[in-house]
Amino acid sequence: MNGENMLQERDWMEALAREAGEIGMRHFRRTVSSRKADNTIVTAADREIEAFLVAEIRRGFPEDSILGEEGASNQGSSDRTWVLDPIDGTAVFSFGLPPWCVCIGLMAGARPVAGVVYLPASDDCFICGEEGPALLNGQPIALAPFAPYDKETILFGVADAHRDWDIDFPGKVRSFGSCAAHICYVASGSGVGGVNTHTALWDMAASLAILERAGGQCTLLDGSPLPVAQLFDGSKAPQPILFAPPYFLDDIRGRLRYHPA
Repeated sequence: MNGENMLQERDWMEALAREAGEIGMRHFRRTVSSRKADNTIVTAADREIEAFLVAEIRRGFPEDSILGEEGASNQGSSDRTWVLDPIDGTAVFSFGLPPWCVCIGLMAGARPVAGVVYLPASDDCFICGEEGPALLNGQPIALAPFAPYDKETILFGVADAHRDWDIDFPGKVRSFGSCAAHICYVASGSGVGGVNTHTALWDMAASLAILERAGGQCTLLDGSPLPVAQLFDGSKAPQPILFAPPYFLDDIRGRLRYHPA
């Protein structure tokens, strides 16, 4: 695919995410949630958005595979897979809170190569194509610079941090309920790093492309690489994930202790 086609594909991804976001906004603060077999929350908006995304991707890229959180699975003939999280942050969405997002990731084999993470309630769109910089609302983003932490420095955490974690961090820990949004906020320099537990491929495929394009890294908590190829069956990462600029990873890792009940 040449550069012009890659740019067109990136623009198509953004338009698709924005249209999916419009579907979500029609349900926002009007929806009823239920529990799936794994006890996670799902709403009619999740299912409607995923069905819309799958139909559009099949129409535009029939040779590509598709993997979606709400059950979409289509095996194509190419090495590319579209990984979909129709609403990342369904719990906050179901409670009428704004930091939820539509996530569309593109994998080439086991490598995230492009992604869009769109937060409809704030109209923020993080995106990267297969070439070019990672962008927020059309402007290039950058990681937090290498500098000492202070009391206002942000580390993005998880909702169960008070139960399952010991965190020795001199700044503030924030949790907005969306793994993808947290990763993008790190990619754009709003925080120096973050962690997430029970992470599936659809929680991070789109945002990992954005993070890596901005120069950030994501590993398992013990420092080993993400076993991305093992997550295409819908399983969760075997440990919490840690994401940060490379120059903060080891320091943040040393400040975290995970002890699930």
